[in-house]
Amino acid sequence: MPSSVQEWGGNGDGSMLDGKTAAQWLRRARRFRRLTQAQLAARSGISPRHLGQLERGERSLTTVTIAVRLADGLDLAREHVWLVALREFERKERAQKN
Repeated sequence: MPSSVQEWGGNGDGSMLDGKTAAQWLRRARRFRRLTQAQLAARSGISPRHLGQLERGERSLTTVTIAVRLADGLDLAREHVWLVALREFERKERAQKN
């Protein structure tokens, strides 16, 4: 199984978002790893319902605990998920100002 973000379109600096929301990124990362929501939820220690809400954009990827758990569940460096969460936070901040 590929272990590098580069192998599925990212370069490790958060640019893998390229207009995508964190929800879209998360769904793509999960599918790239060939995991179901239930499998990733189990590997991450979060509920399938919570994961579904994250992937639909109903909840934001803004807590330390959830980001770390998802990184571990996806077998990614935690920094990659942090960058995605940071970019999502910045995107929402800009939207609120407009």
